[in-house]
Amino acid sequence: MCVAIYKPAGIETPSLDTLKQCWDANPDGAGFALRTEGEYSIGIHKGYMTWKQFVMAYGKYHLSDFTGDLLLHFRIATHGGISPGLTHPFSLTKDVKLLKHTNVRTNYALIHNGMLPIESDEGSDTMEFCRRLAPLYRDIPSAFNLIEGMAGNNKIAVMTRDKVHLFGEWECIDGVYFSNTLWDWQDDFYLPTRKELRQLQKGFCPYCDGKVIPEDDLFYCPECGDVWERAQ
Repeated sequence: MCVAIYKPAGIETPSLDTLKQCWDANPDGAGFALRTEGEYSIGIHKGYMTWKQFVMAYGKYHLSDFTGDLLLHFRIATHGGISPGLTHPFSLTKDVKLLKHTNVRTNYALIHNGMLPIESDEGSDTMEFCRRLAPLYRDIPSAFNLIEGMAGNNKIAVMTRDKVHLFGEWECIDGVYFSNTLWDWQDDFYLPTRKELRQLQKGFCPYCDGKVIPEDDLFYCPECGDVWERAQ
């Protein structure tokens, strides 16, 4: 499922209550990226595997009153395992050790919600995507053309030295961009028809044919973002 969040400069950071909802829906690790000063102008801090760890980092880096651009990500694993190094954001580098490092200074940070048609023996689809983008970091237009071409129903945010680029359709709430609002359990979910249910039980979305993720009481399609309730 995952939820990726972009808070633009000058916009209030989402409250801990809102972020706790995001965590509860996506509890496989969290991280964030923010602008700093210096030659490498972005700080990536990730690998928070408990809510308590995230709250401590939220306070340590003064996120509640941070006035600049901020990326946040709460992960639920669909590719790769569950570990601090596979949380987002990622830098753009071919070095797997750096991609998995939990505190990095860089000039590029990427977060992602969805499923990319990429396989990796080293980790997640997002991490492999960042490895493939790395050779293009000197040619930003080509890199962004590649992202645009692969985005599809995915939601991707890339922070550079001077701006944040969003790909895919995002939800804007009080000036903050969310890749989805599935973390808000007040959202209405669909009860599938019999025909849809047969397709879902086979493991595929009835609308986009993407692979669905069955959960305790839901079917979720990472490709198009639709959610159906399981019949009780």
